[in-house]
Amino acid sequence: MQEAFQQMLEKYHLKEKYIEQKIIYSWKTLVGNMIHKHTKKITLKNKILTITIDSPIVKNELRMLRTELLLRIKENVPLVDIDEIIIK
Repeated sequence: MQEAFQQMLEKYHLKEKYIEQKIIYSWKTLVGNMIHKHTKKITLKNKILTITIDSPIVKNELRMLRTELLLRIKENVPLVDIDEIIIK
């Protein structure tokens, strides 16, 4: 069943959108309440995760924790294939 679901996502080019939605859904758990409150937008396109933050302090903190954040995402969200994280 899982394999059929993955094939369907790839066939209809929905894999990135599915992963993006899984990240958005689990964002509060991944980063905590404070960062979640300051997050305005999360998008995934061409294996680049873009996160828009409204606070310069939180933005700087996330930039320093990019590697750890990527590891957390890969542990908690199946099918993740992200090459880069951009914090705006």
